[in-house]
Amino acid sequence: MKALESATSGRTIFYLDEGDDDWRPVVFVGGGGTSGRVFALMEFLRTTREELKLRFIAVERNGFGNTAFDSALDYADYADDVEEVLEHLGVREFSLFAISGGGPYSAAIAARNARRLESVHLASALTYFDPGSLECVVPADALTFYTQNPMNWFGFPAESPVHRIPGFQDAAFDDAARTFNMSGQVGAPDALHHELQLYCLNQQLPDLSAVSAPVFLYYGEADETTPPSVHVNRWVQGYSNATVTTRLYPSEGHDVQYRHFDQILVDMSGWAERTVVCDRGGKTKLVKEKKALQVLSKGGSLGICAWRD
Repeated sequence: MKALESATSGRTIFYLDEGDDDWRPVVFVGGGGTSGRVFALMEFLRTTREELKLRFIAVERNGFGNTAFDSALDYADYADDVEEVLEHLGVREFSLFAISGGGPYSAAIAARNARRLESVHLASALTYFDPGSLECVVPADALTFYTQNPMNWFGFPAESPVHRIPGFQDAAFDDAARTFNMSGQVGAPDALHHELQLYCLNQQLPDLSAVSAPVFLYYGEADETTPPSVHVNRWVQGYSNATVTTRLYPSEGHDVQYRHFDQILVDMSGWAERTVVCDRGGKTKLVKEKKALQVLSKGGSLGICAWRD
């Protein structure tokens, strides 16, 4: 993580910058209650990312990891921080990639930077919580169940495909511990409660009608955390003047951002008309949609072959 002393807010902004300066920049917004280092979970495809020359920039959010907590901050303040980091790095145009609880923060960035966007990618992305959701009424003290026991916060079910990635679950636990303890928080629930309340208080997306860059949505049809039946239509309506491509994965849950990160990287690189598949012979291919359907019908699968080995 790198540190930038803000010239406007006076806050210290912590950020990650992975990739060469001349690669295609992607602003990455991690899920709810994660540190700026959560991008480490995506590094199982580091070689692919580097071959595609994608540069990922992630700005840490309020109260997590290294970043001090301020109860007065909201989505706009986070967008301020992202814009200041991009200016510091000399980045003008960029793609935007958000997962899960990073969705509302990405919307704030997109609304303010519509003309700078090359593409938008939203995986299992939250729009906002309905007011009656448990997350909206749970008291801060109850959240110590997660913040003082980080393994409760970032555990994946036994059937999740992420367990095929060596060390992935341990890395997720490490990020949860970092998120809630790195800078002396000692498991305090305040920052997490504040973030959940932002999801509850903001009952609509910002005006995204100025965005004309292509938008990609990735959801598992069995996702109970951010069900596509709730969130997909909200994003489509919000990005009303953009071409929106929705990739729905049957029987998959709240982990498509990892299981299909290979496809997301390809989409970011401008190859959206191609699909990553593994044929029945165990060879990874990048093919057009018609060919992908043929591969799948003959016993192939989506994604790189490592998911099947």
